[in-house]
Amino acid sequence: MAKNAKKPASARKGSARRPAKSGNKRNNRSAGRRWFSWRFIAKVSVVLLVLAAAGLAYLDAYVRDRFDSHVWQLPARVYARPVELYPGRVLARNDMLKMLELMRYRRAGGAPTPGSYTTDGNTLVIHTRGFRDSDGGEPAQRIRVTLGGGQISALDSNDGDSLARLEPLQIGSIHPGHTEDRVFVPLDRVPPLLVQMLLATEDRDFYEHHGVSPRGLARAMVANVKAGGLVQGGSTLTQQLVKNFWLTQDRTLARKLVEMPMAVLLELHYSKEQILEAYLNEVYLGQDGKRAIHGMGLGAQFYFGRPLEELEPHQLATLVALLKGPSYYDPRRNPERSLARRNTVLKVALEEGALSDQEYRRFRERDLEVVPRGASPLYAFPAFIDLVRRQLARDYPADVLGEEGLRIHSTLDVLAQLASEKALSEHLNSLDASGDALNGAVVVVAPAQGDVLALVGSRESRAQGFNRALDATRPMGSLVKPVVMLTALQRPKRYSLATPVADEPITVPLTTGKKWTPQNFDGESKGPIPLVDALAYSRNQATVRLGMDVGPDAVVRTLSQLGVKKTVPAYPSILLGSIGMTPFEVAMLYQPLATGGFATPLRSITDVLDKDGEPLARYPVDTEEVIDSGPAYLIQWGMQQVVEKGTARSARSVLPADLKVAGKTGTSDEYRDAWFAGFSGNHLSVVWVGRDNNENARVTGSSGALPVWSRLMAGLPQTSLSQVPPPGVEEVWMDPSGEKTSGKGCSGAREYPMLEASIPEQSDGCGSATQVKEGVVEWFKGWFD
Repeated sequence: MAKNAKKPASARKGSARRPAKSGNKRNNRSAGRRWFSWRFIAKVSVVLLVLAAAGLAYLDAYVRDRFDSHVWQLPARVYARPVELYPGRVLARNDMLKMLELMRYRRAGGAPTPGSYTTDGNTLVIHTRGFRDSDGGEPAQRIRVTLGGGQISALDSNDGDSLARLEPLQIGSIHPGHTEDRVFVPLDRVPPLLVQMLLATEDRDFYEHHGVSPRGLARAMVANVKAGGLVQGGSTLTQQLVKNFWLTQDRTLARKLVEMPMAVLLELHYSKEQILEAYLNEVYLGQDGKRAIHGMGLGAQFYFGRPLEELEPHQLATLVALLKGPSYYDPRRNPERSLARRNTVLKVALEEGALSDQEYRRFRERDLEVVPRGASPLYAFPAFIDLVRRQLARDYPADVLGEEGLRIHSTLDVLAQLASEKALSEHLNSLDASGDALNGAVVVVAPAQGDVLALVGSRESRAQGFNRALDATRPMGSLVKPVVMLTALQRPKRYSLATPVADEPITVPLTTGKKWTPQNFDGESKGPIPLVDALAYSRNQATVRLGMDVGPDAVVRTLSQLGVKKTVPAYPSILLGSIGMTPFEVAMLYQPLATGGFATPLRSITDVLDKDGEPLARYPVDTEEVIDSGPAYLIQWGMQQVVEKGTARSARSVLPADLKVAGKTGTSDEYRDAWFAGFSGNHLSVVWVGRDNNENARVTGSSGALPVWSRLMAGLPQTSLSQVPPPGVEEVWMDPSGEKTSGKGCSGAREYPMLEASIPEQSDGCGSATQVKEGVVEWFKGWFD
C-alpha cells in the first residue's frame, strides 16, 4: 500500500514540475524578445542619430558653403550718358517734360526729394538724383531751368554753376548666360517702411524665432482649419529664403522636413540682417518673357520704373503683396486682385504702427500706378541696346556679362535719341497715316569722337525685332557721289571743284556684253557744268562720266580709305550707288568726310566698371588721318552746296540761317530707298526711309529722308562747319569755263576753294584789272576817311 501510495504523490510531483517548466520557457522567450526589441530599437536609434548627425553636418556645410560663396547673378547694366543742361541748349518745354517722364521723375510741389520736379510756366524746378561715374559724378541738388524760344534761357543751381547733369539713365541689361535678373540693393538702402511691411505681413516673429516659428505654424494651422483649406503658410522668411536659395517650389512633406533644419542652421551662422538682405534680393516677383524678375530692386524698376528708394508707401505695399503669388496678384494682368491684396498689406502696416491712420486712408485711395509693360527705360531703346550687345560680345564672354554686375557706360544721348524718334515717326505718319507701308532708320554720331548718340531701328522705336539701322542692307544710291568726286579731287592737277564735267548722255559697255545708259532724275542733260554742280544737283550722267574717267577701281580704293570693309566689285554701276549698305555703315563711311579726313571707329561704349564702380576697361577715341586735309575740305565745301542751293536746299527753311551744314540726298532705282546723310560741326546723321518688302516707296531722298534729317538736326545743339581753309587751299575766282582765273565782279565768275596745284596759270584778264580798280577806290575811300 505504501508503494502504491507513493506513486500518486510522485506522479503529482512530476506532473506539477512539468507545467512549471513550460511556463518558465514562455517567460524566458518573452523576456528575450523584449530584450531583443529594445536592443534593436536602441541600435536603430543610434544609427538614425548618427545618420541625422551626419545629415545635419552635411546640411550645415552645404548651407554655409552656398551662402558664403554665393555670387549674385547680376547682369551687365547699360547706362546712357548724363544729360547735360546749360543756357543756350536747344530744348523745347514739351521735350524736357517728355525726358523727365522717361527718367521717371515725379511731379511734386516744391520738388521735395531726389527724382521729383515742379513746374511754373516755362520754369522747372528739378531735384536731381545724385550719381557716380568715371568723371566723379554729381550730388543730388535742386536746379531751376527756364525755357524759352526752343532752348534753355537760364539755369541756376545750388553751387551757382550754369551747367547741370542729370543722372545716367539705365537703358538696358544684358544677361546672356541665364534668365535671372536683379538689381542688388544693400540693406542700408532699402526703405525701412518696406521692411516693416514685409515683416508685418510675412513674418511678425522674425526677430524672435530661430528659423522656425511654432507660433507662426500654430496661427497658420488655425487659419487653415477655419477656412477648410490651405489659406496661410507658416513658413518664416528664413524658410522662404531656404526654399528660394536651395530647394524647389514643390509643396511636399520631404521638402518641408529638409527646409526646417536648414532654416535653423542658417540662423545659427548668420545675422538677421544678412538673412533679410539676402531675402530682399533673392525673392521672385514675376516674369518678363524669359526673364525672371528677382529682388525688390528690380521689382521697383519693372513695375514702377523708379529706384526702390523713391517708391511711395502704396507702391512698396504692392511689391510686398506680390510675395503671396506673383502671377496671381500681377498688377498688370489682375489689377483688382492686386489692389485688394495691396490694401491688405497697407491695413496690416497700419495695425503694426508703420502707417498713421491718415497715411493709410490717403494711400489706400491711390491707384496701382504701375507703368505699362515695356514703358520702362530698360525697354525704351532696343535698337541701341542691340548695338551695345554686339560690341560687348567682341570683348567679354557671356558668363562675365551675365553674372558679374558690370556697369556699361554707353554713348547714348537721351535727347538726341528722343529727337531722332520724334522726327522719324512724325514725318512717316504724315506720309503714310495707315502705318503699314513705310519704315525707316536713323543713326546719329558725334563725328570727332565716333560716339553713336542715337540709333533708331524702326518707325515704332520701342518695338523689338529687326534692326534696320544695323541690318537693313540697301543700295545707297547717290550717297556714293561725294566719294566719286573725292576720288577726282585727290588728283589736283586734273580736277578741281570748278572743272567742267559733261552732263550729257553716256553709254557704258559692260563685261556681260550689255550696255548701261544711265539717265538723270529729270530726264534732261545740262551740258558742261562745274564738278561741284554735278554734286550739288546730283547729276547722274556727269557723275558717271567723271567716275569712268577716274576709274571705278579708284572709287573702290577711296571707299576703302574711308573705312568700307566689305568687298565692293569695281562695276560701273557702283558710281550711282548700287553698293548695298546699312545706315550704320553709311555713318561709318561719312564720318571721315565730316571730320576733314580723320577716321574714328564708331563706338557705343565709353567705359566699363565693375559692380563696385571701379574701372575695368575704357574705349578710347582712336583717330587716324585717312584723307588729306585739302581734298577733305573741298568735298565738305561741295557738300555744303548741296544744302545751300542743291537737292537739299529745303533744309534751309528748317535749320538756323547761320548754321553751316553739309550733306547728300540719295534715291535708289525705282524709288525703293530714300536716303539723306549730312553733318554739322558736331553731329552726323544718316536717315533711311523705305519699305521692308523692297517695293517702290514713292519717295525720294529729298521728300522721304531729308525732312527727317532737318527736323532732327534742328532739335539738337549745333555748331557750324569751319569755313577756314586748311593750309594749301586758297579761295580763287574762276571764269565760267572753270579753266582760267578771274576776279570778283567779273561776268560769270565764281569763287571756289582750290588746292594750290589746281590753280591754273592762265587768267581771263578781268581779275587783275578789277583788283587794281578796287584797290584805287579803296585807297581814295581811306584817304577821305
